[in-house]
Amino acid sequence: MRFLIPLVILGLPLAEIAGFVAVGREIGVAMTLLLVFASAVAGIMLLRIQGFGVLRRVQEAARTGNDPGLDVLGGVLIFIAAILLIVPGFISDLVGLLIFLPPVRRAIAAFLRRRMTILSSATGFYRSSRRQSPGPQSSGPQSAGPQSAGTPREQRRGPLTIDLDEDEFSRKTKDEDDPPPDRPPH
Repeated sequence: MRFLIPLVILGLPLAEIAGFVAVGREIGVAMTLLLVFASAVAGIMLLRIQGFGVLRRVQEAARTGNDPGLDVLGGVLIFIAAILLIVPGFISDLVGLLIFLPPVRRAIAAFLRRRMTILSSATGFYRSSRRQSPGPQSSGPQSAGPQSAGTPREQRRGPLTIDLDEDEFSRKTKDEDDPPPDRPPH
């Protein structure tokens, strides 16, 4: 395993050069260069098309409160496949095209997922689809009680309103330095 990495680092460029020579002999230099250029353009286009699809799935998973870990891993594999297509060489193009195929990508993602831990956490970029009316939130359909129907994420978050008493909050500027009378200074 220790000698495998240097072998790949040295052997892959040599194999790519040998591939250029073999393909160049068969179809000519101009067609070889055209194939290399076409594979780079294809890599850019596939990255754009499939990358936006993965981004949409990750956003949807985050919006619904699901784990986007597998979609993120698929996005990383799409990025690697696009880079392999953009880099000149026929062997890297072949590997990149294989990774772009969804069954191959899912198999690689499942293999990697068994060998690594993917952690994901919720972000603060959640926007409720319900409109909130100004004023007190203690009554009406906006209250977060057991009878309110919302998404599972809204039900986990608890009430959306924090009710402060007057002694807990004040807009007076003279209270900024003085603690409330019933609380000790910190």
